[in-house]
Amino acid sequence: MRMRIKPMTANFIPPVYKTEGAAAFDIFLQHDLTLTPHNPVTFGLGFGAGMDEGYSAELLPRSGVGRKYGVRLLNTIGLIDYDFDGEWAVTLDCDKPCSFKRGDRILQCVIRWAARATDIEVETNKRGLESGSTGVCNMNGSR
Repeated sequence: MRMRIKPMTANFIPPVYKTEGAAAFDIFLQHDLTLTPHNPVTFGLGFGAGMDEGYSAELLPRSGVGRKYGVRLLNTIGLIDYDFDGEWAVTLDCDKPCSFKRGDRILQCVIRWAARATDIEVETNKRGLESGSTGVCNMNGSR
């Protein structure tokens, strides 16, 4: 899979895989950032990207900032489709006050194959929409 990064800020610091075995590449902050608890901040990552058809990108906080400060994406995960061509952005929240500098790595990105259903069929059997004993929708009607 080939990714084409499109910088959208001056002096752009490009993402990088830090080790040969890394599953995710690190995303560098393009500007200083201060977070205060329960006060979400939305900001652009300074780039857009093109991916091969059928792939998607998942943005996640790096585990260290999650563990130390409770930094998290407000919508729990950032999912970017291969055909999105705008600037990547996130909304972050935290549990403890924290400040980061331009060039810090607080986010990471995993590229995944995004299989699509070849057909989406609506079940017409009302029994198929009943809840099972766990309260989870059981699409085949069994309990």
